[in-house]
Amino acid sequence: MIKRVVTITRGIESLGDAINNFISNHLRKNEYVINIEYIKDGSRLKPYEKGRVSNFETIVVAIVHIRRK
Repeated sequence: MIKRVVTITRGIESLGDAINNFISNHLRKNEYVINIEYIKDGSRLKPYEKGRVSNFETIVVAIVHIRRK
């Protein structure tokens, strides 16, 4: 049975770090992740950087399902 669901929205390049940060810092001792679903939420304009070809980044929502031990 799912205890709670957490949504994390980030750019595709930083989503893995955000999920790992959540697991390391916010997951309680008696909980564990049972599933992570990814949904593309769209694209947004990146801040300008000289020499960069693409100015858009893909935004992804991670839905993390957590269960109690």
